[in-house]
Amino acid sequence: MAKRWAGSILALLLTLSVVLAACGQSKDKENEETAASSGSASAAPASEANGEKITIKMAMWDVNASFIDFLTAKVKEYSKVDPNVSVELEAFKNDGDYLKAMKVRLSANEMPDFFELKPNFINDFKSELLPLDDLSITAKNKFAKKYAVDGKVLAMPTVSFPELVYYHPSIFQELGLNVPTTWQQFMDVLNKLKENGKYIPYAMGGKDGWPDYPFNEFMHQIMSGDENYLSAIAAQDKPFSEGTPFYNAYSRIAALYDAKVMGPDPLGVSWDQATGLFESKQAAVVAAGLWYLDTYLSKVGNIDDLAAFPMPLRDSESEELKVMTFTDHFYAINKNTKNPEAVKKFMEWFYSPEVHQAYVDKAKLGAAMEGVTANVPFLNDFYAKNKITPFLYVPGNQQYTDLINATQLDWKKIGQEMMAGKKLADISAELNDKWSKARAGAK
Repeated sequence: MAKRWAGSILALLLTLSVVLAACGQSKDKENEETAASSGSASAAPASEANGEKITIKMAMWDVNASFIDFLTAKVKEYSKVDPNVSVELEAFKNDGDYLKAMKVRLSANEMPDFFELKPNFINDFKSELLPLDDLSITAKNKFAKKYAVDGKVLAMPTVSFPELVYYHPSIFQELGLNVPTTWQQFMDVLNKLKENGKYIPYAMGGKDGWPDYPFNEFMHQIMSGDENYLSAIAAQDKPFSEGTPFYNAYSRIAALYDAKVMGPDPLGVSWDQATGLFESKQAAVVAAGLWYLDTYLSKVGNIDDLAAFPMPLRDSESEELKVMTFTDHFYAINKNTKNPEAVKKFMEWFYSPEVHQAYVDKAKLGAAMEGVTANVPFLNDFYAKNKITPFLYVPGNQQYTDLINATQLDWKKIGQEMMAGKKLADISAELNDKWSKARAGAK
């Protein structure tokens, strides 16, 4: 009996030893796998660590609803590249509302992971931007380094395009009007359209403010002849006096607004309403960048009765015909994003040849990446018919940005005030006073 118990106990002990050994081996294997997983996670993007699901928040703006729809669908395709990442796009209808929203989020430390900027927004957000110099796409971008801040690329452009004056050839032919090539000819065309009375000469969506930018924001820059004009005036106490590029350009703008060639109530009409008048051929002319072409096509369905000429700011045909050329739709990464490697990976995809080609083809704009060419016959035709000198928009330096912020200077708002009847002499005096005081305060 005792021998049987002893044998049973011995068998039980042998069984327990086998079980414990197996458990130990299993635990060791589990620990090894955990350690290996931890080691690989430190080098991999967050989206690749343990299959973690993350969301990249992206923000942008565009006046063209169809482009917003396109981009919303396009970024969703990224989940095919990285199934653990989803991109959530927030879109705004214009850059003014977008800028206000982003500044609020900046103050609350709630910026998106990946977001759009205009070139003149970069200085305002530079402290929050992740340098992009180490990305492979940076060296392939034709304009990125030109817009570097303190030697670092903080935002990457997607497109480049000229500013245009759109018109309906059928209206010009009906009224016997020639395409203007000087500023005086441009004014003559608008006045003849007004005298005829059948069409609104110029469609101005003054209610929104920003549509006056071809005049109030760009004219003094182009007429200065200096692409670094904005940085230059930051070093001047009174850059808005008589005889300056600002005053000369704004004198022309004042005469344009005083001519009443923008319909009975340009300040009571939004951009959508103004372009609606143009698209329905109730208005003859509107100025905008090449970006408007896609909007027009989406609403009208064809461009059979659409053409464009350069804004003719010169006095004589013997002078160069300088045309503002805008590099735009910059994108940047929030340096405080919780998933920097994942956002970088997404940005590399966003600027890859295939995706960038689709982007510029939909936008119908010039490409910023080497090896990608936008297919825009309308633009090619414009260049074939017009001998122009591109004038590249370059934002002001940090000193200029600080002065703009200190004085709350808004070129487009000044345009609205001029349309409402405010005199240039008063605008000039007020700007000079604010500017000189802001410069003194900065010193």
